[in-house]
Amino acid sequence: MGKPSDENNLLLLSSDPQRLELDKDERLHNPAATNQPMTAVLLSVAALVFILVTYAWLPLTIRTEEVFAGAGTEWRTNNGGVDPSRVLQNILSTKRLRYNLEYYASGTHVAGANRAQTEYTRDYFEQHGIETEIVEYYPWINSPLGQRVALLNKSTKAVMYEAGLAEDLIPGDNASEDPNNLPAFHSHSAHGNVTGQLVYANYGTAEDIGALEKVGVSLLDKIVLVRHGRTHSSTKLLAAELAGARGMLMYSDPAEDGYVRGGVYPEGPWRPESSIQRDSVLRFSAYPGDPLTPGYASTRDAQRLLPAEATNLNRIPSLPLSYRDAQPLLEALQGHGISAAGIGRDWVGGLTSRGVRYWTGPSTLVVNLVNSVEYKIVPVQNVIGRIRGQESPEQVVVIGNHRDAWSAGASDSSSGSAVLLELVRAFGELQKLGWRPRRTIVFASWDAGEYGRVGSTEWVEENIDWLRSDAIAYVNVGAAVSGSTFGAAASPAMKELLYSVARQVRQPHSNFTVYEAWLRHSSDGASASPRFSRAGGRMPEPTVYLPKLAGDSVAFLAHAGISVVDLGFTGNAGAHHSNFDSLKRMLSYIDPDMQLHRTTAELWGLLTLRLADDSILGHCPRCYAKDLKRYIGQLEKQLTPCWGNTIVSKKLRHLRAAQRQLLISARIVEYDIKHLRSVYGEDCQMVGRRRRARCLALRASANDRVSHLEQHFLDPAGISHQRWHKHVLFGPESSARAPGTLLFPMLADPLDSCNISRLQQLEKSVADILFEAAWFLREV
Repeated sequence: MGKPSDENNLLLLSSDPQRLELDKDERLHNPAATNQPMTAVLLSVAALVFILVTYAWLPLTIRTEEVFAGAGTEWRTNNGGVDPSRVLQNILSTKRLRYNLEYYASGTHVAGANRAQTEYTRDYFEQHGIETEIVEYYPWINSPLGQRVALLNKSTKAVMYEAGLAEDLIPGDNASEDPNNLPAFHSHSAHGNVTGQLVYANYGTAEDIGALEKVGVSLLDKIVLVRHGRTHSSTKLLAAELAGARGMLMYSDPAEDGYVRGGVYPEGPWRPESSIQRDSVLRFSAYPGDPLTPGYASTRDAQRLLPAEATNLNRIPSLPLSYRDAQPLLEALQGHGISAAGIGRDWVGGLTSRGVRYWTGPSTLVVNLVNSVEYKIVPVQNVIGRIRGQESPEQVVVIGNHRDAWSAGASDSSSGSAVLLELVRAFGELQKLGWRPRRTIVFASWDAGEYGRVGSTEWVEENIDWLRSDAIAYVNVGAAVSGSTFGAAASPAMKELLYSVARQVRQPHSNFTVYEAWLRHSSDGASASPRFSRAGGRMPEPTVYLPKLAGDSVAFLAHAGISVVDLGFTGNAGAHHSNFDSLKRMLSYIDPDMQLHRTTAELWGLLTLRLADDSILGHCPRCYAKDLKRYIGQLEKQLTPCWGNTIVSKKLRHLRAAQRQLLISARIVEYDIKHLRSVYGEDCQMVGRRRRARCLALRASANDRVSHLEQHFLDPAGISHQRWHKHVLFGPESSARAPGTLLFPMLADPLDSCNISRLQQLEKSVADILFEAAWFLREV
């Protein structure tokens, strides 16, 4: 778990001829690097020449081995092979990570307008021995033309207030001055010019809108003002549209991530008053990706829907606001409607310290919202690299990160891109040592992630048959570092593997592991998952959240049925999707020494190695079965209002029975694996051909069952009216439900309406799918 010094890392870098060209690129990219004292420059050049002269005649593999030996690193296994985990943990460099971050966060790079970064990423992959291609798609996306938010006198149309809709320049922070910075903008928002009275609706959730209706405040023909948070922007907009609103304004309240939390940027990490949080308002609840090609890839010649036929587009205009621009709007509501505090304490935000009193409205003044956008087909580029597996090349592990950002995006997504490049370099060095993965590894740098996970979704749709056949997992890192608190969202099958890897890695600036820090944070938040110890007591586990269905994992899990992991360090979203998500802010307040980036690379790399190299996969069907029991318990609580005092568990008898069968089948798989290890050994290294063949067959069967279990939770017909989403356990959040990933999404509609007969019918349908999954686990 100890980390080598960067001097050892630099020894390895200096022995790499490819570093010469990268050093040249670094001087061009970072002019400050040329202003070093002349003595230091001459010494560096002399050292480099000495290394090249000394080692130029030796094979690169031998030079790499000598570097590790000289550093005292034990990187060989007992049988003389390469220990990839040890190599990876020692090779990762904070200097390289910073260089990568400086490159990606050097300016705004929105989808379809970052060709130079696309080619740079491809060239970097290829320089490190990764077979690479650029895969292009042609989605229908929008760009901003003009915006307006103004308060008007309803009778005279006199302008009472005009919002600035611009972020301040920060002296010394080049990211805030980039000429390519976007104005206030929502991707896939509707083009429109609408006017109406203003209503404040808290976070804009279905519960919030219902609370307004109870006190007699209607959203019909109104402009709705809501706070960011609690649910996705597209879900807020859909809820308002269904309630009859004409448009929506979303602002970042200082209570969430502004001055209420601490010093604002540049004096601290939190959101300043002019910060605007851009976002996509594409309806993930219908389908992600290109609106005009649902379920199939948006290739150049693809058949496309008409825009009016696309069900993942909202139909009313929207814009994001800073809390500086939102303050006069909130002040215009004071004394009108109902005091927000009377609805609930959480309806009052942080602007009270500036004299704002939160009221619902409607206002006497009207708001004019103008959102002028242009839609067109825009080419976007994914960069896809591969290391072919040696023993089971047909099995595939995919790891990825979206490359585009709404700004410089130092946290989201440049930190993830920086880590991905460092992993590519590390795996390239492993290949030079003679290592090859057991299974194929695919490295993916997605484009148009911010526009609704377009790049990843289109790629999955184009490769759906291959992925369902061969992919065993997808590991995603979007914003690798936005704080110092580790978190993960994943398929339950991935939990034990995540825990195992987290126990191997040190938490930066501490004496304990990431697992221990993760557990402490989970326990502090009262969200740690309990499990039974051998003595019968309860032991907590770190919280692994439900899979994220608003990130680049969505197509892999919900459409293809592949187990997923999202991981990273979180904790400070004070610049999310704004011009202030900059390199300077990252290095000043979030990760000055790049150790959080290094730790993310270590976790991501070790998890990838385990998936690619373990002879027996670490997927945990038992974890799925146990979590399923908890999910059913949560469903029972939701059902109580519908069934009153009836014993709800009897009403869910099919799900309960299916869960028990899944647990029994999971234990059978565990027994099969235990038998394999005790009788044959998991590496199947024996002399007898028949015995070896039997071992390989048993191992292949076990791996196939645990890695393809996720697919057996899919309903090929799709979930109710959401045909694209097929997973019966996890669904996208809906305007009619609580925020976050939905459990048992097929049951959501009858549950909301308390349609008991329909719910019981669908409960049995879901249970039948779970029974089939349980039987699949028993197939040898």
